[in-house]
Amino acid sequence: MPFAREYGGLLANRSFGGAQVSRTFYARGQTGQQLLLGAYGALSRQIAAGQVKMFSRHEMLDLVVTGNRARGIVARNLVNGKLEAHAADAVLLATGGYSNVFYLSTNAISCNVSAIWQSYKKGAYFANPCFTQIHPTSLPHVSGHQTKLTLMS
Repeated sequence: MPFAREYGGLLANRSFGGAQVSRTFYARGQTGQQLLLGAYGALSRQIAAGQVKMFSRHEMLDLVVTGNRARGIVARNLVNGKLEAHAADAVLLATGGYSNVFYLSTNAISCNVSAIWQSYKKGAYFANPCFTQIHPTSLPHVSGHQTKLTLMS
């Protein structure tokens, strides 16, 4: 999804999260939060309809491949530590980012790219990675030329 641009070709920015200054570069037409809420709402409807079963607090350890197709996963239940096998007609990996590999990253600790790596090792295609997100307020101020008023995610 490309960033929005002004008529002159420069990246467009806007106020975000109650900030008084326009410091956020944004995607054209929709914000990431709007997309996330829409996707989560659609997922919630499918869970309520019994079409999708949600396994939160689980970490994928291995991809089950049969006949050159992903047919399930082996996961660890992070609450009780037990290993679980889950068979499926299709496997969708919605794994989040690359954890907080950098100390001051805003990525979630439990989103750690391990599911993507396990799938890649089993032959899955890999494209469009997004590894890190840095919030400007987490960067240490080192000079008078540095600004903490620009947010890019």
